[in-house]
Amino acid sequence: MSELREVCEAAGFSNVRTLIASGNLVLNAKFTGAKLEAKLEKVILAGLELKTDVFVRDADQLDAVIDANPFKAFTKTNPNFLVVNFMRSSATKAELEAMENTALTGEEIRQGKDCLYIKFPQGQGVSKLKMPKSGTARNWNTVTKLAAMLRPA
Repeated sequence: MSELREVCEAAGFSNVRTLIASGNLVLNAKFTGAKLEAKLEKVILAGLELKTDVFVRDADQLDAVIDANPFKAFTKTNPNFLVVNFMRSSATKAELEAMENTALTGEEIRQGKDCLYIKFPQGQGVSKLKMPKSGTARNWNTVTKLAAMLRPA
């Protein structure tokens, strides 16, 4: 994570912070959205020789994801068992059907704005859920910690 922070700082980003070894960054940039995603993908490829998809959310977008959580009661007792799969757009009908067909008893999927909320009551480790090819999943604790990092101290 220190190398990731260093390549981003060298590329001109400011106030670059990472969250543990989660692959998540919080930073200040002159641009947002798809332009920032593309820039970060290039920086990571050049600096770390790692080809990866980057999914950017600003503070308001992350707060909206938290507010729209359809499993609020569940996250109060099982925050590590709720995952948000961040995507560039909504899941397709085929992706949702594949997930529903492979879900174990108790697993639930809800479409959010450019994300999926996925409840894993038995944990992700035992799940057979067929996840969409495009996206990046974070558990609820990580989502809320990132949101807190984006708020002024």
